[in-house]
Amino acid sequence: MKIDETIKQSGKEHGVPISLDDTLSFICKTINENNCKSVLEIGTAIGFGSITIAENTTCEFIDTLEIDKDRYLQAQKNVEAHNLTDKINLHLIDAMDYLKSTTKTYDFIYLDGPKGQYINYLPHILKILKKGGILVADNLNFHGMVTGAIPISKGCRAMIKGLKKYIATITTHPALITQILPIGDGLGYSIKK
Repeated sequence: MKIDETIKQSGKEHGVPISLDDTLSFICKTINENNCKSVLEIGTAIGFGSITIAENTTCEFIDTLEIDKDRYLQAQKNVEAHNLTDKINLHLIDAMDYLKSTTKTYDFIYLDGPKGQYINYLPHILKILKKGGILVADNLNFHGMVTGAIPISKGCRAMIKGLKKYIATITTHPALITQILPIGDGLGYSIKK
């Protein structure tokens, strides 16, 4: 799998959350195996995930959402440097606003934005995820806090509660077939019936 180590290193140096290699490897393999053409990424950061997906899959386009202007501008530079402006559509927007207003539908959605919002995004995601489409949600273990492997940090309680509610919902939702996978920091892998 092609990985841009420079973007990855820049993210680490500036404290920007970057998707783990094994997570992106799984996502790229899943997109290719299922012939997913339309991809939505919630949480662009500096573009590492969307660039990796664009360079390692046969998807036709990626819409990616970022609310932080500085990260969005850095992602824009990174996408341009990789000559991927024809494949990656960057949106400087609150994810909820996009989810509520878009008329597009997607074969694959990568949920990697604010963890406490996953549960709130879900009803809107289900409306725009095509039948047979795939939803992958990252960081469901949140460094062991969700499973109780490590104590919940002060200030993270509401987010962990939201993640637990998200997990409980996707694993019992009548419109989804879901597995929680021990990849990266924990992935929710859901297929829409």
